[in-house]
Amino acid sequence: MTTSSSFYLNLPVTENFLDISTSKIYQQLPDDWFVVVTDVKDSTSAIRRGMYKEVNLLGASSIMAMLNLTKSFSLPFVFGGDGATVCLHASLVEQARSALLATRRMAREVYALDFRVGIVPVTDIRRAGFDVLVARYRVSEHFVQAVFTGWGLQYAENCIKDSTLGEQYCLTAEDTEAEADFSGLECRWKNVPSAHGEIVSLIVQATATSEQKRNTTYRDVISKVSEIYGSDTACHPVQENLLSGSLTERRLSSESNIRSYGKGGFYRIFYWFKIRFNTIIGILLMKIGYKSKNIDWGAYKSQLVSNSDFKKFDDKLRQTLSGTPGQRNVLETFLNDRYKSGELTYGIHTAPTALITCLIFSYNGAHIHLVDADNGGYAAAAVQLKERLKQSTAIE
Repeated sequence: MTTSSSFYLNLPVTENFLDISTSKIYQQLPDDWFVVVTDVKDSTSAIRRGMYKEVNLLGASSIMAMLNLTKSFSLPFVFGGDGATVCLHASLVEQARSALLATRRMAREVYALDFRVGIVPVTDIRRAGFDVLVARYRVSEHFVQAVFTGWGLQYAENCIKDSTLGEQYCLTAEDTEAEADFSGLECRWKNVPSAHGEIVSLIVQATATSEQKRNTTYRDVISKVSEIYGSDTACHPVQENLLSGSLTERRLSSESNIRSYGKGGFYRIFYWFKIRFNTIIGILLMKIGYKSKNIDWGAYKSQLVSNSDFKKFDDKLRQTLSGTPGQRNVLETFLNDRYKSGELTYGIHTAPTALITCLIFSYNGAHIHLVDADNGGYAAAAVQLKERLKQSTAIE
């Protein structure tokens, strides 16, 4: 028997990313679900200070803290670079509240960053005239990704950021007893260089009032990206042969600081050594292709590439691409023409390398990898998109 709490896992799975522009694949999130929103306040300033890895990691941390409530990838979520959105059933809300407060405290104490966290009921979103519609898209054998429409997630984000509505939905209490479980969060890879010259973080938002026209716009953009950049394999931001484990202090301390937060000085020292030992062993096992009863280390890098969230949809198309400056120029010309005609708005950020943050329940398939361009990524692209949106509104 299907219950409301298992609603998401019982949704059918689409195999074609173009289907995200097909309204019939989506179903309404039940009324007894809630939308969790997290966001680094003034992330632009933090990025200017060279803290994009930390900003990125906080968004991933909030996802991991929510996923650990069920110890599985059973909650629909989307990663936005400087924050995240996660949907969960009413039965998890109290646990989520505690974990989010702990994550907020950790962000302040470890990185001196103001991390907004909030929970918005789906019923409130619907009363405001929006909806949360969700579908499932298969990225790989082991990774099924949530895609969203209905503008409900955007409304929930606006609620958290709004000075008035934020008082109702933001979690701001100082709860020193609140705890979050960040186990499974890993950050052990060097930045991945582009195989073609640059990494692009792209966000596109269709602006037509008609749902049918918006869907047509998204299909056109997805098709154009494929035409310019080639297959997913060709433009994938993470190439297996370019993956390299990191032993640098900054890279490993990012994970270590979060995973050992609140557990005392002794555990912090222990984890400092543990992460380095595990990284060295992991590099060695992958290099020799060691295969145990439960884990095929020789296949792990291939699985990592397959399980990366390099393209997604939440009423905005988000994609991380590896390509040449020439390809990007062709894409920007296409997007700018569509922007001028009032069909869409967009933001693009480029960097020489991609960042990877890992969410892991098992090294044997049950791992997902959040991918973004370095030095701003989706957060910087979102700033561009909002600027263009303001300009188009002003012109009207």
